[in-house]
Amino acid sequence: MRTCTDVRTFAILGGMAVALAVAPAAMADVSATQVFTLTPSTHGNPEGVAAAGGGVFFVGATGDGTIYRGALGNPNLTEFIVGGSGKSAIGLKVARGRLYVAGGATGNITVYDLGTRRQVALFSTGTGGFLNDLVISAGGDVFVTDSFRPTLWHVTAAQVRAGSGTPEAISLAPEIVYTAGAFNVNGIVSFDQRTLVVVQSNTGALFRIDLARNGRSIQKIDADPVAGDGMLLDRGQLVVVQGNPAQLVFIRLDRRASRGTVVDRLTDPTLRGPSTVARARDRFLVVNADFATSTVPFTVSGIARPDRDDDDDDDGDGQGD
Repeated sequence: MRTCTDVRTFAILGGMAVALAVAPAAMADVSATQVFTLTPSTHGNPEGVAAAGGGVFFVGATGDGTIYRGALGNPNLTEFIVGGSGKSAIGLKVARGRLYVAGGATGNITVYDLGTRRQVALFSTGTGGFLNDLVISAGGDVFVTDSFRPTLWHVTAAQVRAGSGTPEAISLAPEIVYTAGAFNVNGIVSFDQRTLVVVQSNTGALFRIDLARNGRSIQKIDADPVAGDGMLLDRGQLVVVQGNPAQLVFIRLDRRASRGTVVDRLTDPTLRGPSTVARARDRFLVVNADFATSTVPFTVSGIARPDRDDDDDDDGDGQGD
């Protein structure tokens, strides 16, 4: 006959046994990749992604510039901002309640207010280029890469507030040599308030761009080539997306961003021609652009972040928005 103590002991031991049995399953669930589906997948291949905090993120469509909205707790991304003829959404960033869009071959930089979903600013860089990725500085300035023209486009915070203006063309020549017909400078991150880091897709080279009032300086970073597309700065490391092979490459930069070392690589069976990456909480959100096959429905892979010391940048763009 069990005493009350025996019953309590049995209950405690039983509870521990149940907890031990459940724990591996829970851990496996946390580490499992989550797949988010663009619903409907009718606006062309997805390309850009931007996290907005709180597990919310946005994905752009190349075909007509439609913007999808997603959240970590929902497997479906739904239409958020309606696209249209002559529009395209390639690179995306969110900062201070606004969504910034690099428009690829349209040559346009578009800014939307996320609260109203309305366009609040539009900037044209002309024809002949391909606006690929962008970053927002701590002061609100916008810097946009152009994969076809050796130019870094600069829109000031004052121009964004005004809703229009002529972007400044910052030449990347002669330090970065462009190849005609190839995708050259692509992904961009803000290393600090005055320093940007870009990747040249066709050569795999990384460059540091230092900005100052009296001009700019460009230095090639001493690192192994990584034929990257989009990238982010996460916990002091560059996370670079590669389409072939489909993987994330982690590069540790030194304090001056003059040297880089590949420290890790991460792949996942759900990746299909990935283009770029953002971070939302404990997930790397990798867009499956899949330009090779364009298999629908299009998806975003939410890959669990490696378990390391965390930081305070919820969206993983290195800006702490």
